[in-house]
Amino acid sequence: MSTTIERKPDSIIMEVRRLKEENAAEHGFDLRKIAAAAQTRQREHPQRMVTRIPPNAELAHGDQPLTRPVLKDEL
Repeated sequence: MSTTIERKPDSIIMEVRRLKEENAAEHGFDLRKIAAAAQTRQREHPQRMVTRIPPNAELAHGDQPLTRPVLKDEL
């Protein structure tokens, strides 16, 4: 006997997809325009950005606490 589980789309996922579609449509589905707009928003709100810590941060910035080293394949 097998059981089939019907999965309904999560409302949060559906909202994220809707916003993504609206954003893409706003920029004519042009990837370069979408990326440029995202970069503009990032520059306007730098406090919202997460900055990765480079592996040589101790050399560049002295003895500051690091959250974790960044691996080469993450750069």
